[in-house]
Amino acid sequence: MPESLKYLSASLFRNKLIKNEEFSKYYKLLEDREKLSPDRINEYQLSQLKQILTYSYQNVPYYKDLFNKVSFNPFKFSDFEQIKNIPFLTREIIKDNFNELKSTKGVKNGYYLGLTGGSTGLPLKFYLDFNSIYKENAFIYFYRKKLGYKFSDKLITFRAIEYANKQWKFNPMYNEMLFCPLKLSKLTIANYARRMNEFKPDYLNGYLSTIWYFAKLLEEYKINFTFKIKGIFLISENIDDNQRKFIEEFFKAKSATFYGHSERCVIAEEITWNRYKFDPYYGYTEQIHIAENEYSIVGTGFLNYLMPFIRYKTDDTCFPENQNYLIGGKRSSTNGFYGHNDEFLSTMTLLNLEKAIFKNIPRYQFIQNEKGKADLLVVVNKSFQNSELELIKKEVDRQTKGVLDIEIKIVENLILTPRGKYQKYICNVVRE
Repeated sequence: MPESLKYLSASLFRNKLIKNEEFSKYYKLLEDREKLSPDRINEYQLSQLKQILTYSYQNVPYYKDLFNKVSFNPFKFSDFEQIKNIPFLTREIIKDNFNELKSTKGVKNGYYLGLTGGSTGLPLKFYLDFNSIYKENAFIYFYRKKLGYKFSDKLITFRAIEYANKQWKFNPMYNEMLFCPLKLSKLTIANYARRMNEFKPDYLNGYLSTIWYFAKLLEEYKINFTFKIKGIFLISENIDDNQRKFIEEFFKAKSATFYGHSERCVIAEEITWNRYKFDPYYGYTEQIHIAENEYSIVGTGFLNYLMPFIRYKTDDTCFPENQNYLIGGKRSSTNGFYGHNDEFLSTMTLLNLEKAIFKNIPRYQFIQNEKGKADLLVVVNKSFQNSELELIKKEVDRQTKGVLDIEIKIVENLILTPRGKYQKYICNVVRE
C-alpha cells in the first residue's frame, strides 16, 4: 500500500488491533487484575494451566503419548506442584517431534510459522496462532501504561524488517514509523533525524544498543529534535545500565522494558531497573535450581493453542532478589572468547574500552572465528585520528596479556543479526 494511503487509513488499522476481541479481552483482564487479591490471581493461573494441559492431552499427539507414558492425568490436575511429573520440553525435542506437537484441532483465524533468532544455535521453528499476537500485545500495551502511553500515541521504532532499500517505512497498525537499524550510521543520521522531526513521535521503541548509538550520533553531530520524547521502550536485548542511563539523560525521558521470547511461553514485567516479575496471566513460569542462587527459566504458555509448549526449558536463567528476578541469557558471563591455549576469556571481563584512550570510538564489536585470534570492529567519530590506532593496539594487547591476538578494523557499520540486533561479542569457535 502506498505511504499516503497508509496515513489516511491508519485509524482503521489501529482499530483492528485495539478493538480486536482477543486484545480487548486480555487488556480488560489485566486492568481488572489490579483489584484482585494474590489468592484470586493464583486461582486464575491454576485454571488456565489446567485448561492448556487438558487441551494438549486431547488434541496434541505428543502430549497424549507423553502424559500416558508418565501416568499424568490432566483432568485431575489441582496443584501447581503436580506439573513436575511432566518431563521438560527442549529445543531438541521440538525439532524431533515437530509434527506431533501441532494440535489436530483447527484454530480460529489461522496461524503462521514462527522462528527464534538463533543466537544460541540454529533457529527454532514452531507454529503460532494469529490470536496469540493480539493477546501478547495486550500485555505489552498494558506495561507501557507505566510511562503514560495511550493508544493514540506515535512511536519511532528501530527494527530490522524488509525496507525494500528504504531507510524507513510507516506501520499504521501500531502508529509507528519504522527505521532500519542496519543502515543507521554517521552517513544517514541527518536523514533519520529529519524524518523523525517531520513525524514528531511521542515515544522511542527498539533495541537499547541501537537507541544508544542513535543518541550518540545525535550528540556528536549536534542534531536536535523539534519534539519531546515522553518515554523509551526497550525490547529484546539484555540491558546495559550505562547505556540506559545515557539515553534517559540524553532524551530526558524514562525507559521501560520487559522480558519475553518468540516462543510465547514466558513474559515478565520490569518492576525496577533490571528486576522483573513473571506474569501469571501469560503462563506458568518455573524457576529450576541449577547453581547457587541461579535458576533455569521454564515456561508453560497460555496464549498459543496450535502448538502448546509445556514445561519448555528456555536458554535463560534468573536470579531471585526481593521477590523479583534479575534475568540473564545469551550475553551472560558464561559467553566468551578462547585464547591460543584454550583459555576462556569471559565477555564480562574481556576488555575495558571505557578508558579515555577509546573516547573517539562510540561503538565496537568483537568477532572470533579462530581460536587465539579475534577482530575488533570499531566505528569512529569525526574526532578520531589515525595516530590513535597504535595506542589503542598497545592497550588492547596489554589487556589481553598475549593470549588473544586482536586485529583492529575501522568500519562504517557493525554486523547485526538478521533481526537487526546488535551483539557486542560474536564467537564462532566451538570449544573442544
